[in-house]
Amino acid sequence: MTSKMRILAIAPYAGMEPLLVKLAEEYPDIDLTVTVGDLKKGVEIAQNNFRANYDVIISRGGTAKLIQQSVSLPVIEITTSVHDILRTLKLSGASNGKVAVVGFSNITEKFLSLKEMLPYKIDVFTIDSTEEAVSVLQQLKNDDYHAMLCDMITYTTARGLGMNAFLITSGIESIRDAFNTALLCRSNYNHLRDENHFLRQLIHGLDTRTVVFTKEGKLFYSTLTEDDTAILDMLHTEINNVPATGKRRFIFKQNNLLYSIQAQRIFSDKLEYVVFYFTTVKTPLAGNKCGISYFNYEEVEKIYFNSIYSVIDSVADLDNTIDQVNQNNYPVIISGEVGTGKEQIAKALYLRSSMKNQPFIQIDCDLLSDKIWGYFLNHHNSPLYGTDNTIFFKNVNALSEQQQKQLLIAIKDTEIYKRNRVIFSCISSSEGTLDSNAMAFVNHLHCFIITLPALRNCPSRIDSIVNLYLNRLNIDMAKQILGVSPDAMEMLRNFDWPFNYTQLSRVMRNLVIMETGPYIHSDDVREALNKERTVTAASLHAKNPAKPLDLSRPLREINKEIVAMVLEAQNGNQSKAAESLRISRTTLWRLIKSQ
Repeated sequence: MTSKMRILAIAPYAGMEPLLVKLAEEYPDIDLTVTVGDLKKGVEIAQNNFRANYDVIISRGGTAKLIQQSVSLPVIEITTSVHDILRTLKLSGASNGKVAVVGFSNITEKFLSLKEMLPYKIDVFTIDSTEEAVSVLQQLKNDDYHAMLCDMITYTTARGLGMNAFLITSGIESIRDAFNTALLCRSNYNHLRDENHFLRQLIHGLDTRTVVFTKEGKLFYSTLTEDDTAILDMLHTEINNVPATGKRRFIFKQNNLLYSIQAQRIFSDKLEYVVFYFTTVKTPLAGNKCGISYFNYEEVEKIYFNSIYSVIDSVADLDNTIDQVNQNNYPVIISGEVGTGKEQIAKALYLRSSMKNQPFIQIDCDLLSDKIWGYFLNHHNSPLYGTDNTIFFKNVNALSEQQQKQLLIAIKDTEIYKRNRVIFSCISSSEGTLDSNAMAFVNHLHCFIITLPALRNCPSRIDSIVNLYLNRLNIDMAKQILGVSPDAMEMLRNFDWPFNYTQLSRVMRNLVIMETGPYIHSDDVREALNKERTVTAASLHAKNPAKPLDLSRPLREINKEIVAMVLEAQNGNQSKAAESLRISRTTLWRLIKSQ
């Protein structure tokens, strides 16, 4: 009986995964495993899974080419069909201006044969490396191209440069062709594969985990899981610290785990490798630090580039401001209405600063309990006493007035703004004004103010925002929606968007989830916006109550209503309400219970 063919599919973007899984159901002779990772991550997945006894690897574009150079298993490429190309061209609005296609040859060759037959102005640029993509895309940005059609490598690079980038996704027809090719490719690798599989099983049977790099730093072998990228990155930085002879032993702590590591250099067939063996033990938890989060550069970059604010490239309007502000480490305060992207601008400041290789520490002021607040102000491990970090106080005006005063005193006394980069965000009024507490931070710390505009102040950008975000949602949700009808787009332009980009992101996601056809129509948008008006009305009313106090009543009743309003504003927190009213909790309780 013939065994199933074991295929490892490495999708360069998440939207391809459900298509692979769905199509594999049509092939009873295929045992498919699907992972997601592009470029270096895709190569690491391929190398780490060699031990799993796969017959062939399937991937796409530049990721497939890199994997071909890195593993001995046959690699089948998911090609790009003419249908895939035309679908992306339609979504990019190619008729509105110059369009450039940038990618590896496996993407651009199809365009070269098609472009003379298409009624668009299309220029094709073929690259051979990620490094070349940066210089090519930078030149195209300077030449004012309307949109970029890209493979995954150039899409990521173009996004980083703030360009209108559209990823050329592969449809189910292209994936079916790859499966058929794989079935024809069951090869002469079985003997070598079985021998490697046996040896790797021996290593996996040990309690010690093993990671091997070439002397140039290329990952050669690993018994780690895909979730262990942090320890893998740390080991990579230690390669040059391993001595030419003998062994090096050291420890590393992360996420309540203690790693005991032994490293040495070995030679095989005149090639030099660096080998790390290590075991892990759990260390006691240090307590819950809810509201205080630590991120490295890669984590911040991932969060930022997955946000709507990055997808639509609104930060481009602040490029010059960010570059100028980052020339020094003066404190910054970012203000704007709810949902205008304050947190993402803080991350953009960090990603483009000289301190990007140090931790980014986020303090979520609206999540801090009294216990964590005490830890933050007084504990020796508090971020207040660190050095060379970026510390972001998110929604600083969510703190009580007393806490804001305590924070300002602590910042001045510890001088953390001299040893770290300090960034605040605060919610401003619709007119852009800051309250007196926020102005105290500005005045005492000499903060640079960045004010973000409301979405309703930029109606002319709605079309571009919607199309760019729709392209990203198509990728994330494995959809193939071509656009928004003109009357539906008009509705989106005219909506008030009280919660700005956060609300737009939610509405667009809901529309894409529910849409089954090629276009989003006005009936769907009307229904979605009516729901938004209903859902958000109560919240907006609570923040801006229209009903005035009835001053004709007895003082006791007026006081009771004022207490109720303050309690509502403080989300039922009696301590914060009492502090805001300058009364004790006992007096507050007595006023609540008064008849």
